[in-house]
Amino acid sequence: MNGSGKTAGIVGTGRSGAAAARMLAHCGYTVTGFDSLESAHATRHMSQTVFGDFSSDDLSGISLLVLSPGVPLTAPIVKQAEKLSIPVIGEVELALRNTSSAVLAVTGSNGKTTTVMWLSHTINMSAADAEAVAAGNMGYAFCDAVLDNPACPVFVLELSSYQLETIHSLKASSAVVLNLTPDHLARHGTMQNYGRAKARVFQNQGADDTAVLNYDDPLLDRYRNISNARQMYFSLEREVPLGAWMDSDGMLLYRDESGTREVMHSRELALRGRHNTANALAVICMGASSGISVEKLVPGLTDFPGVPHRIEPLGTAAGLVWFNDSKSTNVDSLKVALESFDEKVILIAGGKQKNSDYSVLNELLTHKVKAVVLFGSGAQSLAGQWHGSVPVSIVNNLDQAVESVLSQAKNNDIVLLSPGCASFDQYSNFEERGEHFRRIVQALK
Repeated sequence: MNGSGKTAGIVGTGRSGAAAARMLAHCGYTVTGFDSLESAHATRHMSQTVFGDFSSDDLSGISLLVLSPGVPLTAPIVKQAEKLSIPVIGEVELALRNTSSAVLAVTGSNGKTTTVMWLSHTINMSAADAEAVAAGNMGYAFCDAVLDNPACPVFVLELSSYQLETIHSLKASSAVVLNLTPDHLARHGTMQNYGRAKARVFQNQGADDTAVLNYDDPLLDRYRNISNARQMYFSLEREVPLGAWMDSDGMLLYRDESGTREVMHSRELALRGRHNTANALAVICMGASSGISVEKLVPGLTDFPGVPHRIEPLGTAAGLVWFNDSKSTNVDSLKVALESFDEKVILIAGGKQKNSDYSVLNELLTHKVKAVVLFGSGAQSLAGQWHGSVPVSIVNNLDQAVESVLSQAKNNDIVLLSPGCASFDQYSNFEERGEHFRRIVQALK
């Protein structure tokens, strides 16, 4: 893109907006930043900023408006831009217009970050000269990734429904929707709208591209053959026409037009849990459809270190085995974490409780948990909902929670931090909470 002599606007001055401003400046645009928050900050690539309310005059001279993902298409500034015939795109679309690299695209309600990181790791392990960079919604803005890695042959993108709303030129050589569960309905309104936004990941695909869907998710049935791409599936439950599945013995198999072959046994995967086995099947489909032999996929599937704060193994300390699942911020994510362990664990949970029924976990707690240590503002409520299902201790904070664990655990016990609650009562975000837990465990070694 050539922006010489032109001015572009950025709406939202956070991480994504800053990356977009950097890209626009690189292309020669003069950049104006817009943010509805009076407390927002400009980046060094913005020559001027408008914080708080804006007027139509503020858009005068703007030739392109780039939205951060958190800005909905219904925002007043977007409506005003449309009235003035100013093109509106998203940060990911801006990056797509400035790279010719291949794109592998991943979306879905759950498992996106793990799948993106696992896929890029597996590609990079497949050959000495292989190179793939993970970017997008997982925290590394695509504009930054394109500028930092101009010669990268393949970008593996995590794409949220918000990002997909403002993408037009995406043509992924392989794209997957991992699953659909109710999420972001305050913005999308209905599950149909939400699913339609996710399905935009398949737009512009042709016969040489591959569209991958979860065969076990009935909400995805309507998106089969939505594009002209070759269709593949993955399944934990049954054999698929083309794609990858797990058989009744736990063996992972892959089938394409040339035939069916075994890949590996699920117990050899780097990450535990059925949800991660499903993620691995998606990785197999994406990697193999990109031309990598299934044999060369195995090293990356077996030694992936995982994503921080997502059932992340922290090793052994004080004679106990520790796992950091600080990303667990709701009932469903806590349920998934507990189901990932065959052995009983000592669970550390709590934080800012969400308006959910945590008692639905009582039976699972009985079978999967030796004891629970609760901390944070939601501790008393969780203790009441879990009363009678498992021994419960209540403390004030994470440091005290670990002390409580040490006082009651036996050698080789598994300790799982999976809060099931938001972090905002004591931390800025789940990452800060997870890093604090990591430091506590490291100090025990």
